[in-house]
Amino acid sequence: MSEIFKKAFDKFDAFIILAAVFLFVHFDYGNLSTLDKIYIASFAFWTVTKFIRLYIVWRNERDRNSKP
Repeated sequence: MSEIFKKAFDKFDAFIILAAVFLFVHFDYGNLSTLDKIYIASFAFWTVTKFIRLYIVWRNERDRNSKP
């Protein structure tokens, strides 16, 4: 399983996650600006596409290991 994560994530992804955690902690959720909303939407999109990439890598690894 760790090989799948190594193939799906790189160092820049870790930077994106750290930046997201920092920004989400410091958002004023009662008064979000347009830029904050755009960042939240783009991080949500990035998360969905990262899960799709994880699934594709997992499926390719499974198919590669099941072939004789």
